[in-house]
Amino acid sequence: MENNEVEELEFDEAIQYASKKKTALVWVGFEPKEYIEELLGVEKNTIKQISINQVLKINAEQAKELENHIFVCYHGNSSRYVVDILKDKYGIHALNLKGGITRIVGEIF
Repeated sequence: MENNEVEELEFDEAIQYASKKKTALVWVGFEPKEYIEELLGVEKNTIKQISINQVLKINAEQAKELENHIFVCYHGNSSRYVVDILKDKYGIHALNLKGGITRIVGEIF
């Protein structure tokens, strides 16, 4: 993987990574995180939630709290954008769920 590429994980890899690193999946969509946890079949409180606007307004200390988290959205594009922001602006390592939730459960609407 080139230095400028976003690291992406398949769903099973993401769950294992989050458990191993004591980190979380972070939902970047508008639906409640509880709904996404149910769709993905993960335990309650496995997923955190943040909006792109919140990411744009955080400071370096707040960004550090997102290190090693795996970002999730509908198709993988918005979460990839968030990972890029964290990497480029703060030097934070974060990952993207490959293809978003639609790759796992299909369209949710």
